[in-house]
Amino acid sequence: SNNRDLQSCVASSSYLGCFRDRNNNRAMSYEVDGRSHSALECESACVDMGYAYFAREWRGQCFCSNDSDYDKHGEAEYCDCCGDNVGGNSMCVWKTGETAPGCDGNGAPSAPYLGCYKNRNKDRALPYQVKGRNHSAKDCEDACREMGMKYAAREWRGQCFCSNDGDFNLHGSASGCNCCGSNVGSRKMCVWQV
Repeated sequence: SNNRDLQSCVASSSYLGCFRDRNNNRAMSYEVDGRSHSALECESACVDMGYAYFAREWRGQCFCSNDSDYDKHGEAEYCDCCGDNVGGNSMCVWKTGETAPGCDGNGAPSAPYLGCYKNRNKDRALPYQVKGRNHSAKDCEDACREMGMKYAAREWRGQCFCSNDGDFNLHGSASGCNCCGSNVGSRKMCVWQV
């Protein structure tokens, strides 16, 4: 399935990937009763119960979780996420909530997306820079989390900034961010809460 298909079978969640699962050691804690759940039905059930992640497995089994360790058994080779049978011991995982622009199944962070904001080179809203450029959004999230920071921002050409301070909206909101693309946009940043 291409990424557009993976977004069209759910209402508003971000596709995170195809992962392995085990019957005797589930990656997600809660199972919705029954089988033959469509991705949309699974999304709706998990969102209604307040879960942050949902997965569709084998013959339409549906699982929900608030833990981001859905990938604890590693990536799976193939998933038919929107079809009748996802695949044996495989699950398609989505993050509920708003999707960061340009991140539909494209290395999207698992952290909650907070929005697209303006930034200034001489007055950074997030002061701690991760060295280098070309960081993926997921790499930026991971780097900021490892530093013990609460917020991660990806900017122009994959620059990554972190902060514990919630004033990421210091310079106001922006539009037109391509959060997971090669260039987020000039003087713009996509912010996630890690």
